[in-house]
Amino acid sequence: MRKALFIFTAFTASLFVACKKDHDPIFNVPPTNGAQVQLNGLISSEPGSAAGNSVYLDLSSGTTTPVARASWDLGFYCGSDFRVILNNTTGAGAKLLSKNDLTLVDAADTVGLTLSVNLLNPLPSDMAYFDDINGSLAGTVIPEVSANATDNKVIIINRGTGGGIAARPWIKIRVLRNAGGGYTLQYAGITATTFKTLQINKDAAYHFRYVSFDKGLVNVEPEKARWDIVWSYSLYMANFGAGMVPYSFSDMIATNYLSGIQVKEIKYTNAATANAAYTAYNMDSVHTISLTTDRWGIGSKWRSTQPATGARLDRFYIIKDYNNNYYKLKCLAMGIGGDGGTRGKPEFKFERIQ
Repeated sequence: MRKALFIFTAFTASLFVACKKDHDPIFNVPPTNGAQVQLNGLISSEPGSAAGNSVYLDLSSGTTTPVARASWDLGFYCGSDFRVILNNTTGAGAKLLSKNDLTLVDAADTVGLTLSVNLLNPLPSDMAYFDDINGSLAGTVIPEVSANATDNKVIIINRGTGGGIAARPWIKIRVLRNAGGGYTLQYAGITATTFKTLQINKDAAYHFRYVSFDKGLVNVEPEKARWDIVWSYSLYMANFGAGMVPYSFSDMIATNYLSGIQVKEIKYTNAATANAAYTAYNMDSVHTISLTTDRWGIGSKWRSTQPATGARLDRFYIIKDYNNNYYKLKCLAMGIGGDGGTRGKPEFKFERIQ
């Protein structure tokens, strides 16, 4: 029987502080030496392969933060650029129009558009509907918000149905810069002749401020110095022979690449060798490897669903966090192939390398 898990309670950041993207720690809590955690991806009775939560993990505190994937629609960048991201965890897609007046956009502008992932027949051309999969802010569907208001065109958004999210009405939006150095969001249903307006100010403690078309400003990811990886159902990509196409994956792990979090996969011939190496891995070992800031440095490589083998026990990951601490991270179970876990609630252990 596996050791009892320390299941950390969810923590959702609710305070917004001031703004710059410098790499300086904002708290001085001594880092934890490690723990075992279970990430609670399930909201209710949904299948684990379509878990409704994304779950953020901060290695230095052992804190997990589950956030409903459908709880947000847009993320507004708090750095020096003016960028807006779509929700890749619901598979949200968008199309830029040539019009710059929301009241002139109606159902006719949606004819022929799907703005979604076609899992049965994905096409390379569909990639244009989605933000850059690797997270480049220069590759957002919504162009950089211009200081010249007339340059900012209307965008049509399909909010996404990825991973069992119920279909919701499409939305038309327009984003401007506001006088306070943040954003003005104009948004409405496709056929509406009036629109709502929301002001979003930048906040340096976070990478993004998040907006729900239903609830306005909402809390999503923790402060940028207080999370390292996020586990979630997510839009990704695949190649079925005709080039890269958008495709949705369960159990994806992304790093906090905008905070410079680095990662390296350490792989062995079998689980026994990997377990022994995990135990022995120390700072001398760290000095022999090169880490990457690739958003998908872990991705889906830590688990296997075809054939149903569950967690890949022949590997673990080295992660360098925001405050230059090194951790080793290993999955224990994820609920496939009789590995003893629960799908949608993967179990990990991690330890600070000293």
